[in-house]
Amino acid sequence: MKLFIYLTLSLFLAACASAQNTQTIQIYKLDGARQCEGEGISVAAMQAELVGIRVHAAEKSHLPDVMFPAVCGGGTGSINVYTIDAQQRRQAEQRGFALLPAAATP
Repeated sequence: MKLFIYLTLSLFLAACASAQNTQTIQIYKLDGARQCEGEGISVAAMQAELVGIRVHAAEKSHLPDVMFPAVCGGGTGSINVYTIDAQQRRQAEQRGFALLPAAATP
């Protein structure tokens, strides 16, 4: 009986482990924010562009190591970042998103 319980438990644990073995990546897109003009596109609103792509996480961030001159109407470097399955990268890139460099991971 103990052997049966052990084997059953092992089977369930193995099934759970394989289900979460998906490789993910982070993609981003500028949110369109302009200096002196307020906020850009929200994370939730831009996520609508990713219909059909599974989004694991979403957040607002800034482009690292990029400087923007202080001028009204100029860019801010504000971006929306999404964590998606790696195999859906091409679909996201076709919609204008880019791979977030490893050094830029928020």
